[in-house]
Amino acid sequence: MSDVTTDTSTGDGSTGRAPVTAVRAGTAVPERWKWGQLLLLAGLAVIVMFTVPNPSLAIGILIYGLWSSGLNLLLGYGGMVSFGHALPFAWGGYAAGLMLLHVTTSAWAALAVATVSMAVLSVGVGAVCLRRTEIYFSILTLAFAQLGFFIALQWRSVTGGDDGLAGIPVSTLWLPGVTLRLNALGDPLLFFLFTAAVVIVVLAGLILYTESPMGRVLQAIRENEERARGCGYNTRVVQLVTFVIAGAVAGLAGGLFAMLNSFVGLQPYWLLGGIVLIMAILGGRGSLFGPFLGAVTYLLLESVLSRHFASWQLIVGAIFVICVLTFPQGLWGLLTSTAPWRLLRRVRGSR
Repeated sequence: MSDVTTDTSTGDGSTGRAPVTAVRAGTAVPERWKWGQLLLLAGLAVIVMFTVPNPSLAIGILIYGLWSSGLNLLLGYGGMVSFGHALPFAWGGYAAGLMLLHVTTSAWAALAVATVSMAVLSVGVGAVCLRRTEIYFSILTLAFAQLGFFIALQWRSVTGGDDGLAGIPVSTLWLPGVTLRLNALGDPLLFFLFTAAVVIVVLAGLILYTESPMGRVLQAIRENEERARGCGYNTRVVQLVTFVIAGAVAGLAGGLFAMLNSFVGLQPYWLLGGIVLIMAILGGRGSLFGPFLGAVTYLLLESVLSRHFASWQLIVGAIFVICVLTFPQGLWGLLTSTAPWRLLRRVRGSR
């Protein structure tokens, strides 16, 4: 993406827009920062590791950030607002948990099953949801999430119903020449480093996708779907591929979360979908690193405020409203717009 919004005006003076335009000028990733996001994520992981006293919270920040970053592939880069991104996250957790319970304790196998199964699920869900645009697309994603919630509630023999999927064994991590136990309670540092490595690799893959020809087409669709279709691109295929990638990333994050807690609980999917959407918007829709900032902010606020206020959600909601009104480009946009070289350039330009 560039910092300049593409001119989509037509010959008769009208303006064409994508069904949902989620990113505006000024929120895109500056060219010099695209791959620098990996360094920023590594730095953020180090800061979180040494400053967050609760190891589970520190690991959870990385997992939620990964989940939110996958959603931002839809929201910020594709202009598709999904209210149901909790479905692949939650069912990815079930897939990994069932794998660890009944098949093997291999972490690689559990995460692979969670990722691939949610990619397959996303093919079917996306094929239906993408038949509609704008708010109808968003409502369809929410409907599928609620359907998944009630299936998990009723299918007690597999999911445990209200009681959840408990007793998930500690996974084992095979590396060349050594086999390690990924126990978040017994050795939280190892689990944190493993999670950070997985998150950084996946973020690199997401950046590669956004910089690929298909990723460029995705951003063109966001700006003007009719013009992209007129150029000969199959817009539905590009959107479906993006939907599947976002679902696979959510499934991977759900698998990591199940391994972290050794438990998969049944939570309201509409609530989970809203939380991850808040993280993406708060962090900034113009980058893949921004949602990690949103995850850090939201989870730390939740951790601190919930210890002192029973209605902490009201305070978090008020903070979110203020942030959106003050800097709608999110924390990432605020960071890049106030970078030293940007400020220096503005000062020089005003002379």
